[in-house]
Amino acid sequence: MPDWFPLDGQWFLLAACGVQFVLLVAVLIVYRRQRARFERDRQNSIELVENLSEGIYRSLPDGRQLSANRALVALNGYSSEAEMLAAVTDIAREWYVDPKRRDQFREAMERDGRVEDFVSEVYRHKTRERIWITESARLVRDPHGPHPVYYEGSVRDITETVRRLMLEEQIRKLTESLPIGLFHVRRDKDGVVSVPFLSNGVARISGIPLEEQRARPHAFSELILPEDVAASRRSFEQAERQGTSWDCEFRMRARDGVEKWVRVNAEIERTGDRVDWYGYVADTTARKLQEMEIETLAFYDPLTGLPNRRRFMARIQQLLAPDGGVVRQSALLFIDLDNFKGLNDSQGHDIGDLLLVQVAERLRACVSASDMVARMGGDEFVVLLEDMPGDMASATRKAIATAHRALAELSREFALGKLRHVGSASIGAVVFKVPGLTADEALKRADIAMYQAKSAGRNGVALFDPASLEAESERFNLIGELRAALEAGDLSLHYQPQVDVEGRVIGAEALLRWPGRGGGVPALRIVALAGQQGLGDALTRYVVDQGLATLAGWARSPDMAHLRLSLNVTLQSFVADGFTAMIRDLVDRHGVDPSRLTLEVTEHDMEQDSDRMLRQMGELKAMGIRLSLDDFGTGYSSLAQLKRLPFDEIKLDGSFIADIEESEGDRALVKTILSIAATLGRKSVAEHVENARQEAFLRIFGCDVLQGNFYSKPLPHEEFEALFVAGTTADRQRQIRLGA
Repeated sequence: MPDWFPLDGQWFLLAACGVQFVLLVAVLIVYRRQRARFERDRQNSIELVENLSEGIYRSLPDGRQLSANRALVALNGYSSEAEMLAAVTDIAREWYVDPKRRDQFREAMERDGRVEDFVSEVYRHKTRERIWITESARLVRDPHGPHPVYYEGSVRDITETVRRLMLEEQIRKLTESLPIGLFHVRRDKDGVVSVPFLSNGVARISGIPLEEQRARPHAFSELILPEDVAASRRSFEQAERQGTSWDCEFRMRARDGVEKWVRVNAEIERTGDRVDWYGYVADTTARKLQEMEIETLAFYDPLTGLPNRRRFMARIQQLLAPDGGVVRQSALLFIDLDNFKGLNDSQGHDIGDLLLVQVAERLRACVSASDMVARMGGDEFVVLLEDMPGDMASATRKAIATAHRALAELSREFALGKLRHVGSASIGAVVFKVPGLTADEALKRADIAMYQAKSAGRNGVALFDPASLEAESERFNLIGELRAALEAGDLSLHYQPQVDVEGRVIGAEALLRWPGRGGGVPALRIVALAGQQGLGDALTRYVVDQGLATLAGWARSPDMAHLRLSLNVTLQSFVADGFTAMIRDLVDRHGVDPSRLTLEVTEHDMEQDSDRMLRQMGELKAMGIRLSLDDFGTGYSSLAQLKRLPFDEIKLDGSFIADIEESEGDRALVKTILSIAATLGRKSVAEHVENARQEAFLRIFGCDVLQGNFYSKPLPHEEFEALFVAGTTADRQRQIRLGA
């Protein structure tokens, strides 16, 4: 061993030191490597936190912010962490919309050491915009004691989610209160039907829980009434085929058994092979019932339940529309009850209404379900017999047979409360081809035939005769001419003298004439035409106005001031509201003495509303106007009724006067009437006196006033006045004494 080599003990020491040095170097190398790795991991963690989409923070329990990642900085509206940390001093006061929310967060943290999904409304710190966040955090305590050191956690912006949920909640609340149900139904390319959305309104309408309807998409359609299934399906398939909206109304029976009308309205959306329907279902029962009620009021007679005139006209117009050249036979019966007005006025409207109801029931029983019975108004009914088989001859036989069956039914006794009534009817029938006539033409022909039945004595059936159209056409033209004449003032009055038993002219009766027609239209025809067309009141006013103008002219002449004037009025005008006011107005306007005016009403009018007549007569009598009962002996007025009504005079019908020379019966009747008039204290007037023998008979038996062609025919007022002044008549060569 060399001299320089250390001793054994020294060598060992040196070796030990060398080993220690090597170990130290190795430890240092490992430490530096671990340190570098830690730094890299820490930096990676920092970068990871910085780049998270959720906000990460660390804050002190007192509310001071310690750190915040980039997402939290941006959430609060800042551009850097330093800017945010400098601005935020108290989270509870500056961040939470509800400051108490921070206390609730702290209480949960101290109690549980952490919070999960803590939802709050906060301010975006810099801009003060209100947003919603969800927050999760944990409490970090001092490792050497129980005291909290800081909170650390994450924050996520859930504003859009909350707003969507709030919107969905609002939609839910809105749909809860809506009377309709909203739906979204989908059918995929495999034909599988699903229900992505249903509102509670669908369950309310159908009675089917939403869960069941989602599980069984066809459950709703299974409630549609069988009679509406086919139509609703056709409507849906057509809408889907054409790609249009589906709008359909049908009936369904809900789960509770209640029958409802519902309306479904939906829009279609196609996405490839998938079809989506978005729409609503509404309970339209109330509206539908209201519509049906309105339709009933508009198209059905409320008393009898029969279709009314409007409904009938719509039906016959539909029947008469062209149908591909197919020719069919149909018939129309026009039915008018005989003497209904007399029953209605004498027994009351309740009895009249009861009769109409029973008439409707009997007419329904006379026809098949496919035929129509309608009430046209008042006591007029129609029966429409549609599509009768065979030729015109067989159709005519069936129509006449149906009419006679109806006539027999209406001739049977009616039980009207305690009253037993046997009535009758006049029926007009017309058979026509379809297409052919118009609805108005068919109705007009049936109406003409009905009047033919009534003219033939009533309680009968008349088949339309084409020849009657000419007469009806002439009547129609006459009505038009009458209206024009009335508006133009082309009608006039002629005056026929009335003389007393001494032969002195004491007055005249004004008789209506139509010069434009050459005087060929009788006054009764003029009055009847005016009444049929609603011109009766206008005609009466015209006659009274013209007559009072003449009477006022007489009053200005000393020789004629004593004359009276008789004017005829119809019952329609006499009982109309405002009649007495009209008379009073015209009397005042012309300034005449009302005691010089006599109004004549025929005895046939006595069969009508006598109570109303009595009231009107009382008002007229109070004015001083005299009243005359015309055509006495042709009606059915009783002595009690005659005594009750305040007539001043009774006027014998001219037909009795014409035969008193030849007929013992008429002579007896005339004597009786004159005796009745004298007994009741009424003046008697005889018209249509044609010769001296009639005049002598009437004077002998006490007739007070005479009138007729024996004295003068009716004359225009100028000729009448000239006759009066001359003291002679142009019609017979004899002198009569004129004057007071």
